[in-house]
Amino acid sequence: MRAYSAKEYWSKHLEENFSLSGVGFTQFGKGYNIWIYRMRKKVLERVISKYKIDISNAKILDIGCGSGFYVDILWRKGVKSLVGIDITAISTRELSAKYPNFDFYEADITSPTLINAFPLNRRKFDVIIGFDVLYHIVDDTKFEQGIKNIRLLCSKNGFIFINDLFPHKVPYALFHVKHRLLGDYVRVLSKNGIRILDRMPIQFLLEAPIDISNELLRRVLLRFWWGEIVRVVERKTHLLGPIFFGLDSILTKLFRESPSAEMIVCKCVKKTKNDYRS
Repeated sequence: MRAYSAKEYWSKHLEENFSLSGVGFTQFGKGYNIWIYRMRKKVLERVISKYKIDISNAKILDIGCGSGFYVDILWRKGVKSLVGIDITAISTRELSAKYPNFDFYEADITSPTLINAFPLNRRKFDVIIGFDVLYHIVDDTKFEQGIKNIRLLCSKNGFIFINDLFPHKVPYALFHVKHRLLGDYVRVLSKNGIRILDRMPIQFLLEAPIDISNELLRRVLLRFWWGEIVRVVERKTHLLGPIFFGLDSILTKLFRESPSAEMIVCKCVKKTKNDYRS
């Protein structure tokens, strides 16, 4: 098997399908992906409201902007200053044409030279969105460099939004995915002067239940429930997406954790020695 190249992998997917299906769960179909991302939108809006963030006047950075899902949400909310970076040329090209008032650049968040190079040199952002990107950095050294870069791009008291599964005991990895433990996130974020303010569920049913400590139960749920039943029933009926969305809308309000996708809200709280090495 060839080694995973993020640029090559995502360029191929987006060239073939520049949509949510191109960046989401292709085997479940376009309709199901719409419900998954609709749930992400709902939770993002909850967070913006909870922390009273003035999105329209904030300087925003969208890391891994992909097909532009979060860009569109922010555009509709009246944001005036937004920069999007993506590892693929097609993303920056397509989004630059669609949103000419925003700036999009082909860049790698894990690059050691990112901060000192145009177009991000000396830039600071009030809100940094790192959705659906950090768990695709499978190399630990690059992951830590990515967190360091995010810290250096964040303004004083700026917000950072990250989503992942944040498992407690058992990490989960595939060819292009590495879901790190919550403890690993806390360690790397703290090292870079970033504090987690909040953690909240994004989904319970719409995505795979990875964060289950019982290995046998986890395998059964992943293999038969998620891998077979949900996929097959959804492709045939297109009913599970809206049903799961309705249930997840309720469950994410009732519980603070889920066995599936979660979001952490972070703040830059202090300078670290890394700030003086950039």
